[in-house]
Order: sequence, then C-alpha cells, then structure tokens
Amino acid sequence: MEKHPYARHTIEGDKKTKWICGCFQTVDDYFKFCDKHIETLKKAINAQIDELDMTIVVKE
Repeated sequence: MEKHPYARHTIEGDKKTKWICGCFQTVDDYFKFCDKHIETLKKAINAQIDELDMTIVVKE
C-alpha cells in the first residue's frame, strides 16, 4: 500500500489492512468503517464499552 504522511486529526495514514467494502485499519490500529458497516459496528462497539465498563467521564 502507498505511504501517506500521518496527521493526528485525520484518518489518513499508512494502511495495514483494507477490506473490499472500503473499511480499513492503519498501522497504528485506527479503524475506519465504510458506510455499509458503520452503524452495525458502532452498536457492537458501544455494547462492548458498556459491558466492559470502559466509560470515563471527562469534565472540561
């Protein structure tokens, strides 16, 4: 895969895995999901966060 300069506030970077649908994973383990899978995966991730009690309240 081609190399891209990494910018912290963007999703672009060097891709480690890319699926046919358009979802991908970068070398630093950031996942970007395609329009077809985003809602289903959001629900799955939120369910796991709740089950594992991974929520932190951030006070600004």
